[in-house]
Amino acid sequence: MKQTILANARYWLRVLRAAAGDELLPEADLRSAARAIEAALAEPDMGAITWELALALHPHMEQRGHWADWSGFLQFLILRVRVQNDAKAEAELLLRRGAILRQRGDYQGAVFACRRAWKLYRWLKSKSGQARAFASLGDVYRLQGQFWRAEVLCRAALVQFGNEDCLPERARTENALALIHFDQGRYLAAIPHLERAETFNRRAGEWHGLAKVFHNLGELYRRSGDLGQALEYLEQAIHYYLQTGDEIHAARARLNIGNVYLRQGDLEQAEKTYTRAEAILLRAGDSLDLAGARHNLGIVYTRLENWNEAAACFARALEQWRSREDVWREANTLGEMTTLDLARGDLHAARTCLERAWQLASGRREPHFVRLQQELTERRKRLD
Repeated sequence: MKQTILANARYWLRVLRAAAGDELLPEADLRSAARAIEAALAEPDMGAITWELALALHPHMEQRGHWADWSGFLQFLILRVRVQNDAKAEAELLLRRGAILRQRGDYQGAVFACRRAWKLYRWLKSKSGQARAFASLGDVYRLQGQFWRAEVLCRAALVQFGNEDCLPERARTENALALIHFDQGRYLAAIPHLERAETFNRRAGEWHGLAKVFHNLGELYRRSGDLGQALEYLEQAIHYYLQTGDEIHAARARLNIGNVYLRQGDLEQAEKTYTRAEAILLRAGDSLDLAGARHNLGIVYTRLENWNEAAACFARALEQWRSREDVWREANTLGEMTTLDLARGDLHAARTCLERAWQLASGRREPHFVRLQQELTERRKRLD
């Protein structure tokens, strides 16, 4: 029986490694690989192949959006290898779990996992491991608006990588640096980093990484007003995401396409695009982008004068922002709700929403909060 379990684990390890890159494995294969891990876990002396199999399965689970269950399973494996004093395995698993936690918006948990991984890599004297931990930490700090710290970490990662053997890691770090500039509205400064990321991904044959670069270029051109270029890049991103089986990131790109339609005033196409993305995100249990889809649908239904549906969408979005303690997005949704309340003639509700939004946003100096404060000031002028 033990030999059968080992042979099965080795078989699925070969399958998963062969599929690395751009091959889409059926759900049935992923379930079979997961069962192979569970069987190997029951054998005390199969620890090495168990975590190797988990690492090989990780990209598929992440791209398919099986985040909640996979995060819990990774934590179980981390505790198992920690008891076995396998520092390398623990560091590798921690970085993967950190990525899942970041995707789910648990930034505190992601920082803890990446810091723990970095300490282990430092103890192991692994420069490439430390560099990957730096880059992962930098991306989490970016998402928290700590741009200076994020940039220092990502540049330190590039110095540590610094050779041709790390093309995918260099591409991811260049992409993260581009987003640091992008999030601060420095679009021209972001483009060279995205161009280098595209080059590295093409040379490495990393099509999922290439999809992320196109996604970010699409959003950059949308923000800067070139909507035709934005749609072109976002459609390319979706193509490569689906080629690698990543429906979740494809849904996120569709949200951005919906934003283009919204900016163009094509409310029918915007509603269809947001609704399609919402269905995928709901199935995956994605709370961050799911709430974003509902926020955007609230704007669409407000403009379509479907007051009840708009109010329901905004309420669902607010529930998620508050449960996640996401102050900026809560204030942003409250700001949009003032437009809904004014449109249906409820001046008191509009003032209440605006004041609550201002209480949340005022006093903050992060760039996205400053931009929101300016928007709220304009809303207050219209309200007065």
